[in-house]
Amino acid sequence: MHFGPAPSEACSASGSRHRAGRAGFVKLFAVAATLMSVAACAGRSDLGYASLMSEVPATRAIIVPPPGGPAVVAVLQRMYQNGISQEIALSTASLTSGQNAFYVSLLNNTASNMEIPETLSLSPLTPDRIESEVEERIPGVGMQTSLVYVQNKFGPFGFATGRSSRGDLCLYAWQQIEPEKPAILVPGGAISVRLRLCDADASVDQLLRIMYGYTIAAYYRQESWNPYGDPPSPPAGFGRVDAPMYPLGLDRGENATVIRRRALSEDRRRVTLPDPASGRLIDKDTVAPAPSPPQDLAPLEGYPAVPPPPGQ
Repeated sequence: MHFGPAPSEACSASGSRHRAGRAGFVKLFAVAATLMSVAACAGRSDLGYASLMSEVPATRAIIVPPPGGPAVVAVLQRMYQNGISQEIALSTASLTSGQNAFYVSLLNNTASNMEIPETLSLSPLTPDRIESEVEERIPGVGMQTSLVYVQNKFGPFGFATGRSSRGDLCLYAWQQIEPEKPAILVPGGAISVRLRLCDADASVDQLLRIMYGYTIAAYYRQESWNPYGDPPSPPAGFGRVDAPMYPLGLDRGENATVIRRRALSEDRRRVTLPDPASGRLIDKDTVAPAPSPPQDLAPLEGYPAVPPPPGQ
């Protein structure tokens, strides 16, 4: 008697159940993978920044202050398609709010299309522009623009000074370095420099020393980049016959004159005096009295007259 299914039917049923179990496992795995992917997307955190500025080492500063400071404490840099800009923070010793800093921009192509995003441009040095920068970087300080013509090794620059309510002396200087004759076929480069400096104990001359002594330590490695223009010609008489040149200004009459001063000890003179014991004449070294200055000389022009001491 045969009570169960035929062998072929049993194998067919077993295979169907096996395939159904495998399909269920595949579906379960797919659902789990989908849930893990959704959880990963929900927990992922891509941090974005609104500013394109990044900090670079102080050794990458485009401008280097003169020896003796102030020291570079941080450098913030932003890259453009046609140049680079930096805010070079300097050490600050003042009570005025704000950070001492150099603001510098280097352009490798002054003829770039300003409509292209992330393109750097140099604004003209107009009084309104400078006044806006001063109000932004030294707020609350009355600054007065100097009318004195000054220039450093890169050319002329302007500056303004003012005294803050805390008693600090503040300086804001600006300079734009570009060739006098712009290139026609291949546009050259340009450099924009600003200096914001406040100090509690410095004078105007000491603050200006930073503007006179700074160095530009970066450049673009392309032949057309030359914001400094052509080098100056040597002096007219350089290397020529019958054109003497003197060091330290010795060609001036007042510097070539040697002024002899009287020694601290008075001039000694030999005089002949009688010897009371023998009656003979002997020679002795005596101190000759210094001649009294004439009293009838008029005071030198340009100097105040000094009144005589009391009783004379």
